[in-house]
Amino acid sequence: MPRNAPTLHQPPYRDALPAPIVFRAEQMPAQATYPTHRHAWGEFVYAFSGVMEVELAEEHYLAPPQFGIWLPPGVEHRGLNRRETLFSSLYVSAELCAALPVTTCALAVSPLARALLEHLRAEPPTLPHSPAAQRLLQVLVDQLAHARSVGSY
Repeated sequence: MPRNAPTLHQPPYRDALPAPIVFRAEQMPAQATYPTHRHAWGEFVYAFSGVMEVELAEEHYLAPPQFGIWLPPGVEHRGLNRRETLFSSLYVSAELCAALPVTTCALAVSPLARALLEHLRAEPPTLPHSPAAQRLLQVLVDQLAHARSVGSY
């Protein structure tokens, strides 16, 4: 494989989520990419360090640590990063997306949302989720529902 060839990763869920809200964090090497895909649930992409990029058919979004990218259910997208990145995805089942934006956008991450994301990264909830983990994840979704949209940063 050529030295600068991208490392291809596959999305972790294909047909269904294992819970209504799922959090996962991953360390991505430089030049990593996810293939173009779509899913029936929403996804919030957040970079703890580095910058994640999300490409749609006609738009390109960047997620530095002060912003995250919201992808509503059904949006075709591809994820990539040019440098090593520690990022997370929060997957939200379609039935829980009603209060979230209906179009893809960058969202400002509040101090509380950032603290919740950091806590979840440090102590990832196991599946099946405990009632306490479900409540914590729901608080994060509620924070994102009230986050300020910053368009297509």
